[in-house]
Amino acid sequence: MDIPKQLLVFVNPASGKGHAVKEWNKAKPILDKFNVKYQVIMTQYQNHCFDYLLKEDLSNIYGIVLVSGDGLPHEAINALYARQDWEKIFQSITIGVLPGGSGNAFAKTLTKQSQLECNSESCALLIAKGITRQMDLILLEMPQKKVVSFLSLAYAFISEVDLGSESLRFLGGARFDIYGTWRALFQKKYSAKYNNQQMMFRYFLAQKIPYISDNYLSAPAAKIDDGFIDVQYLEAGDWSQLVKLSLKQYDGSHVEIDEQGNVRPKGNWKYEKVKEYTFEPITNCPLSIDGERYPPQPVKATVLNKILKVFCY
Repeated sequence: MDIPKQLLVFVNPASGKGHAVKEWNKAKPILDKFNVKYQVIMTQYQNHCFDYLLKEDLSNIYGIVLVSGDGLPHEAINALYARQDWEKIFQSITIGVLPGGSGNAFAKTLTKQSQLECNSESCALLIAKGITRQMDLILLEMPQKKVVSFLSLAYAFISEVDLGSESLRFLGGARFDIYGTWRALFQKKYSAKYNNQQMMFRYFLAQKIPYISDNYLSAPAAKIDDGFIDVQYLEAGDWSQLVKLSLKQYDGSHVEIDEQGNVRPKGNWKYEKVKEYTFEPITNCPLSIDGERYPPQPVKATVLNKILKVFCY
């Protein structure tokens, strides 16, 4: 007898000041109204989702829903990619998200793409209707492992703000504003090789999707399925440039985009659309990959075009 297909829902009860459970409770009635079948797992420890998805039989699962910030989607997608049957899994399973954390860049991007408000009700509606779209991932090859990224790789200022503000998680999304202001006032310079050219950076950010948090449109020219990575960087120079860049990235006004999609920065920073790049940190600053901490190490980044199915118009 065939087993009915269902959603597998992971809820991180520690995420977003404990809001993930509340967000799930907002979404659940919508799924119930559409008679969606689902199994719920409350994560009990770090990498619980990864361990489960790496080993369990997923043959009766058609979608995986992550209720958290951007850390749980990173964990889930990498677990699926690490499976021996990853190609079959990526073809048969769709990823959905609910905004239950402090960042929520993934949820913001998918709802914005669908012309909906970024909230759990909108996300649940997309999931309940079964609307899917293919999106890109970025393959990051490092000396000891491979990682797939749906969001970003950050170094220098952005990495410091993202990872350095972890002790302020109780503030929700405001943690990035508060810690970012402090880091912008007391700036550092960071040495690294970008495409084998050694440079001094104040800021380096490579993105796949437009938002780096639910209120920060840092890569307005980025598209989820265009086959490109949007790389932005600011070399060590005028101290005020980083402040201007940070302030204008809230609404994406730090660049101009013409009708042909060409991007022109409004300042001394660079904005490039590339299909691949190499990056090697020299200054001892951790890498932030999808908001997760990785030790500084050489990286080769390549686009995996339209490889992941997501609930999105």
